[in-house]
Amino acid sequence: MSLRHARITTALALLLVSLASAASAATLWDQSAISFSPNAPAIQNGKFTGFGGGNFFSVNDVTVPAGGWTVTTITEYFSDWEGVDMQAKAPNGVLILMPKTGAMPVGAPSTSTTVPLTWTDTVQSGQGVYVMVASGLNLVLAPGDYWITVSPICPIDNFFGNNAQWPALTTLGASVATYDTAWNSYYAGFDGAFKIEGSEGAATPTRNSSWGSLKALYR
Repeated sequence: MSLRHARITTALALLLVSLASAASAATLWDQSAISFSPNAPAIQNGKFTGFGGGNFFSVNDVTVPAGGWTVTTITEYFSDWEGVDMQAKAPNGVLILMPKTGAMPVGAPSTSTTVPLTWTDTVQSGQGVYVMVASGLNLVLAPGDYWITVSPICPIDNFFGNNAQWPALTTLGASVATYDTAWNSYYAGFDGAFKIEGSEGAATPTRNSSWGSLKALYR
């Protein structure tokens, strides 16, 4: 077999593997339905850079069942009232994962894991919704309870304000918890709208993002 044919065969094999992985992806956790109630809060979730910036890491709790998960994609939903190009403003985000041991997280979150983001501007129920997707994560989670989020990294807007995460229509487990300089329950009774996709069962991660490696950050 020539080198050219070998490369084509390899490329086709990789494509088939990629298509098979995409086809087998399942929704593992779904709180993507948004509350558009006028009484629902705008959840601050982001690492805001620049003068006057700061951290507002808002995490939601999930329960991983027996067999574990391999998380490939996390989707979150943000407002677009500011009218900016979020793909240009926030191309990356901070993946935060912590063990859940109570109603609030314990200890400062690690912000060392950065992931690329894609943004799609949509309209839902007459409201502007920016759909933020972090894909290709291959995050292996053992059974248990966790706090999780992807917080976009973006310059702070001290004039118009920042794009906030939409609240979920339903709250599961504990309310969303937010870290600025300490953990707070600023949005009691609400979760952020988000969805987790991937596959059930153990898998070998293709990047250094297994729960074991992340858990070591908290030791």
